[in-house]
Amino acid sequence: MELDRLLPAYELHSRFARHVAADPATVWRALTEVTAGELPFYRLLMRLRLGGRGRVEGPFIDGFPTPTLITVAGEELVKGMVARFWRVRPQPAPVTPGDASAFVAFDEPGWAKAALSLSVVPDAGGTLLTFETRVHCTDSHARRAFRAYWLLIQLGGAAYIRVEVLRAVARRAERATASRRP
Repeated sequence: MELDRLLPAYELHSRFARHVAADPATVWRALTEVTAGELPFYRLLMRLRLGGRGRVEGPFIDGFPTPTLITVAGEELVKGMVARFWRVRPQPAPVTPGDASAFVAFDEPGWAKAALSLSVVPDAGGTLLTFETRVHCTDSHARRAFRAYWLLIQLGGAAYIRVEVLRAVARRAERATASRRP
């Protein structure tokens, strides 16, 4: 997995998985096509986070506010960034957005590196779809600050967003599979 290469060591972690009754190509297509309109809870939280500025629409993958680091078409998509997420307006680190090498190399104290992976793996009778989040903090101060933020976002629905995404992708992929049956 690319996530293992980009962020092999981490202090905080969440992983949600769902078996989807569809082949990996169909699940991947559904993952790249699922829209914010299919994710009402995500849309609500993003509107709150944006303070009502801007619209949350279009493909989820394109609109998710974290740069893409790596895409292995049909298998894995990894988004990630380095920031002080715990600030009212997260402060991005001086790292070029979407630069996987810079993300891996960054180690200045006072920051958190967060990576999100959506992966598609063949599984008995279908596909295993996984949404994994990993966070590594570059020092103890950042670790304490991020842990408080992590608790807040977990209570605020971050876990539910992951489940909502998996459910929407599964629904879209399984509908596509059912429509191809004779």
